[in-house]
Amino acid sequence: MNKRMAMLAAVVALAMLAAPAAMAQPDRQSVGLGVSIGAAWPEGKSSEIQYDDWSTSFNWGFYVNIPLLWTFHLTPSAELYRFGDINATDISLAFKFIIPVWKLDIFVGVVPGLTTIGDDTLFNIGGLGGVSFNLFSNIDAFLQVKYKIIIQDDENKRVLHANAGLLFRF
Repeated sequence: MNKRMAMLAAVVALAMLAAPAAMAQPDRQSVGLGVSIGAAWPEGKSSEIQYDDWSTSFNWGFYVNIPLLWTFHLTPSAELYRFGDINATDISLAFKFIIPVWKLDIFVGVVPGLTTIGDDTLFNIGGLGGVSFNLFSNIDAFLQVKYKIIIQDDENKRVLHANAGLLFRF
C-alpha cells in the first residue's frame, strides 16, 4: 500500500511539474476595486431640506465589481453628494448586465439601496447604464449614468448621477 501511495504521489508531482505555468495577469472576470467622481442632480421638495430642484452637486464614491458570470456582475457601492446644505450617502447594490461590443463593455442594471439624508435613512431604487473599457492590463475606465427614486412618505425624491471612474482589477 505504501508503494502505491508513493507511486501516486510521484505521478502527481511529475504532472504538476510538466504543466505549463499560467501567466499572473488579471482577466476580465476578476474582482475589482474602483473609485468614481462626477455630478449629482437631486430633485424633490421637502419641508426640512431647502434646495433648488435639480441643483448640481459634486458626487464621489467607491465600489467593488464582482463578476458572477461573464455578462452579469454585482457591484456594491457607496456614493456621497449633497441635497442643498445636507450631505447624502447612498449605499447600493447594482445588478449589472454586460453587453460586450468590440473592446467595450456596455452595461445596464437595476440599483436598489439605502440613502441617508441628514438623520433620515430611506430606501431607493433606480436604474443605470454605461460603458467601460480597458486602459491598461489591470485598469478599466468607465462612464455611467444612474437615475434613482428615493422613497419617502410625503413625496419621493429623485436623483440623477453622472460619473466617470477607474477600476483596478486583481
